[in-house]
Amino acid sequence: MKKIILFCALGVFILFDGMDHCLPAQVLQQDSLALVALYDSTDGANWTDNSNWLTGSVSTWFGITVSDGRVTNVVLRSNNLTGTIPAEIGNLTELIELDLYSNQLTGSIPSEIGYLINLIDINFHNNQLEGAIPAEIGNLINLINLYMRNNSLTGPIPPEIGSLTNLKDFYLNDNQLTDSIPSELGNLTNLRNLNLTGNQLTGSIPNEIGNLENLTSLSLGQNQLTGNVPAEIGNLTKLTYLYLASCQLSESIPKEIGYLTNLLYLYLNGNDLSGSIPAEIGDLTNLIILHLSANQLTGSVPDEIYSLVNLTSLRLEHNQFSDSISSKIKNLTMLYDLWLFDNQFFGTIPAELGQLTNLKYLYLYQNQFTGAIPSEFQNLIQLEKLNLSDNQLIDLPSLSADTALTELQIYNNQFTFEDIEPNIFVSDFTYSPQDSVGEQQDTTIDEGTSLTLSVIVGGTANEYQWKKDDVDIPGANSNSYTIEAAESADQGSYVCKITNTIATALTLYSKSVYVTVSGGVGIAEFSGQIPDEFVLYQNYPNPFNPSTFIKYNLPQSMHVQLKIYNTQGQEIITLVDQFQSAGMKSVTWDGLDDRGHKVSSGIYVYRIKTDNFTKSKKMILVQ
Repeated sequence: MKKIILFCALGVFILFDGMDHCLPAQVLQQDSLALVALYDSTDGANWTDNSNWLTGSVSTWFGITVSDGRVTNVVLRSNNLTGTIPAEIGNLTELIELDLYSNQLTGSIPSEIGYLINLIDINFHNNQLEGAIPAEIGNLINLINLYMRNNSLTGPIPPEIGSLTNLKDFYLNDNQLTDSIPSELGNLTNLRNLNLTGNQLTGSIPNEIGNLENLTSLSLGQNQLTGNVPAEIGNLTKLTYLYLASCQLSESIPKEIGYLTNLLYLYLNGNDLSGSIPAEIGDLTNLIILHLSANQLTGSVPDEIYSLVNLTSLRLEHNQFSDSISSKIKNLTMLYDLWLFDNQFFGTIPAELGQLTNLKYLYLYQNQFTGAIPSEFQNLIQLEKLNLSDNQLIDLPSLSADTALTELQIYNNQFTFEDIEPNIFVSDFTYSPQDSVGEQQDTTIDEGTSLTLSVIVGGTANEYQWKKDDVDIPGANSNSYTIEAAESADQGSYVCKITNTIATALTLYSKSVYVTVSGGVGIAEFSGQIPDEFVLYQNYPNPFNPSTFIKYNLPQSMHVQLKIYNTQGQEIITLVDQFQSAGMKSVTWDGLDDRGHKVSSGIYVYRIKTDNFTKSKKMILVQ
C-alpha cells in the first residue's frame, strides 16, 4: 500500500496508511501498521476503551506498552473486541505479551503468530476462536504461559507444542479438540499446570505424561479417553490436583497413585474403573477431596481411607461396593460431604457417623442397610440434606434439634408414623411409600367361631380401615377387627389401611391375612355347592415372592381367560384360557412370563374375563 510522508500539527512526522489513519512514527512502522490492522479487524471504534488509539503517541494507546521503539505488550482483555485476529499480528516481532482475554473474537488463530518468537504470554481465554491450533505455535520457544480455554478450537493438539520446553502453564480446556494427546507433551518438563478438560480427545493417556515431574495440576477429564490410568502418573509427586473424571478409563486404579503424597484433590469419578480401591490411597494424607463415584469398583472400602483425616468430601456412589460401614469412619471429622448411595453396602449404620458434626450432605440411599438409625444422628447439627431411601431401615430418631435440615428422604424403608411425626417440620420431606406392616398369614377357622385380626403401628394420629378382598368393611375403624361367628362369606383376604392426620402423604397397609373358613369355600372346587356370583379375590400372599395364588368364583360353567399384565398394559402371560365348570377355582403364578423368564419386581395386574364378567386387581412382586 502506498505510504505518504506528511507533516502534522503535532510537530512530528507521521505516515498515512491509505485508510484515513494518521500513525505517530515513534515506533517501528510495521508495529504501528499491525496495531491499526488489529483495531480495524476487531471493530476498534466500539471497544469498551480505545483511549488515544490512532491519535496520540502509540505508547499512550490503551493497552499498549512500547520499549525502545517496539511494541512489547498488547493487553486488551475484556474490551469488547469483535471480529478476527489479523495476520499482521505476526509483525509485532518484539512482543512478549499478547492478552486478548474475554472478548468476542472469532475466526482462526493466524499461522503468522509463529513469528512472535519473543512471546512469553498468550492469553486467548474466553473468546469464540475456531479452527485448528496452527503448528507454527511450536516456534514460540520462549513461551511460558499459553491460555486458550473456552473457545471453539477443533482438530488435534499439534505435536509441535512439545518444542515449548519453557512452558509452565498450558490451558486448552473447554474447546472441541479431537484426536489423541500427543506424546510430545512429555517434553514439557517445566510444566506446572496442564488442563485439557472438556474436549473430545480420544485414545489413551500417554505414558510420557509421567515425565512432567514439575506438574502441580493435571486435568484431562471430560474427554473420551480410554485405556488405563498409567502407573507412570505416580512420578508426578508434586501434584496437588488430579482431575481425570468423566472419561472412559478402565482397569484398576494403579497402586502408584499412593506416591502422590502432596495431592489435595483426586477426581477419578465417571469412568469404567474396576477392581478394589488400592490400600495405598491411604498414603495421601493431605487429601481434601476424593471422588471415585460412577465406576465399577467392587469389594470393601479399605480401612486406610479412614486415615485420610483431612477429607472434606468423600464420594463413592454408583459403584458395586459390598461392605458394611466401618466404625473407623469417626476419624473423618472434617467431612461435610459423604455420598455412598447406589452400592451394596449392608448391615447397620454405625453410631460413629453421628460424630461427624461437620456433615452437611449425607446420602446413603439405594443400599441394603438394616436396623435403626442411630440416635447419635441428632448430633449432626450442620446437616442440611439426608437421604436414607431404598434400604430396609427402621426407627428414625427425632431430628428436631437439627435446625439446619432442609431435605429428608426416607421412602422405601420400614418406617411408620412414629418415625415421621417428629420430623414433619422438615420443609422437603419425602417419606412415602413404606413397606407394609405386620406379618403375612394364612389361617383357617371353623364355621361359627370368632377370629380377631390386629395390627400394631406407632403414631399419635393414626386412623384405621379394615378391608376384605380390597373392599372396606363398614365400621371396622380400629387397629383390630373381629369376625364374630365365621361363615363362608367371611372367607377372603384381610388388610388394614392405616393413615395419619399429621403425616398425610403416607398410607400404610398391613400384610394380608387370608382367612379360610372350614366347611365354607376352599381353595379347590366346591363339593356340590355352587357360588351364586362371580368373585375375583385378592391374590395371596401379596406382596409375594416367588409365587402367589389367585382365586375366583364361577357361578356357572363358561369359558374363562385369566391373564397377567404390567402397568403399561403389556401382556405378560396367560394363566387360564379354557372352558371351566362352575365352582371356586385357584391358579398359581410363579412370577415367570410366557417365555419362562423371571419378571422384575413391581406392580402387576391380573384380569379375569368371561362372556359376561370382567374384573382386574393389582398385585406386587418383590424379588
